[in-house]
Amino acid sequence: MQKIAAFIIVLLLSPAIAIATAEENEAVVSTTIDSVESAETRLIECFASISAEDCAINSQDDLVLNWWPWSDETNSNWPDDDAKARAGELLLNLSQNNPVSVTNEELSVGQANENRQQIEDLLPIISLAGELNLYEELDGHRVEIPITMTPLVNLSDSTIMYIYLSKEFSVDDHNRRLSNLVYEMKPEFGFSNQENNSTETTWILSESHLSAAGVDFTESPYGWSVTFALFGELEGNDTNQLLYLNQVELSTQKENVELDQFLVPIFAIVFGIIVITTILGNMYKEEHGMPIISGYWHREKANCLVVEFTTKSRRMEIKSLEADAPWKLSSRFKSRFIEANKSVNIELKFKQSETTDCRLHIKLEVDELGVWTQFLAITTNID
Repeated sequence: MQKIAAFIIVLLLSPAIAIATAEENEAVVSTTIDSVESAETRLIECFASISAEDCAINSQDDLVLNWWPWSDETNSNWPDDDAKARAGELLLNLSQNNPVSVTNEELSVGQANENRQQIEDLLPIISLAGELNLYEELDGHRVEIPITMTPLVNLSDSTIMYIYLSKEFSVDDHNRRLSNLVYEMKPEFGFSNQENNSTETTWILSESHLSAAGVDFTESPYGWSVTFALFGELEGNDTNQLLYLNQVELSTQKENVELDQFLVPIFAIVFGIIVITTILGNMYKEEHGMPIISGYWHREKANCLVVEFTTKSRRMEIKSLEADAPWKLSSRFKSRFIEANKSVNIELKFKQSETTDCRLHIKLEVDELGVWTQFLAITTNID
């Protein structure tokens, strides 16, 4: 019986195992990197104050990312390591009382606008094509970003592509609130800087980094974005610039289910229903085929036990009947058939009565249900 149960469990789990194995190396969802921000769009990085006050930005055309550098001071569960690292790269003196704003890596908005004017006629500086692929890994996720990147002009060796993962609305464990909060930053520089020389590579936001930053796409699946910001200099120019800016909404759940992906779980459900129906059918057969067995001591004959067998819809054979020691039958029991829907009393004569309960082992065979041993215990007849 245990082997049958184990086999049934394996059968029920097989479709789920097959699905898990098939999907283990498949992206949960993919998002195409397509649109690019307009030439007028500026990247504003705001380092919030310790009271979670962000920067007052008037222009709706700007792309604003907020940084939170105060978790050590406030015991917040928001990540702050990348915020501190980014502030160090920009040589900022952060203020606990007032937010600090940086536009295109310039403290001066005027300087940022002037820098932008110098390269407007050269835009676009690069072309970038690829996608965001979300994979399940361990208890979290990773994001793989296969891209093809081609500079359209020669760039300096100091050019860096920054990848930011941000959330539209964030609330920490102390109910602080920030919009467009950056959870993860990853700089990339392994690409060609030469005009029309394409680089194909894959950038990765690893599961370990995302989990450490508190990113949980399962618990909080909506509002995530990946921003690409390329900073550097054109060849022969020593002015640091925002050369490319693109923010892509990161999909974490599939919106459309393909037919084959739909059929596999349906098959698993149907398969499970068939197995369960078969089990229930067999249980029904057993319930309506198993005989009823009872026993009592004969009121007139000494040391005589009456065992009553009532069959149901199936013919039955009593193949053997034995008693546990110290009880001993006066004669050996002979096999006997009982037809369906019959009630038969069998008298068992013992050599003597014992003080312990009388325990019988009754080996039965019921048509189409097989052979098994039934146990019957009767209280001793000795007062």
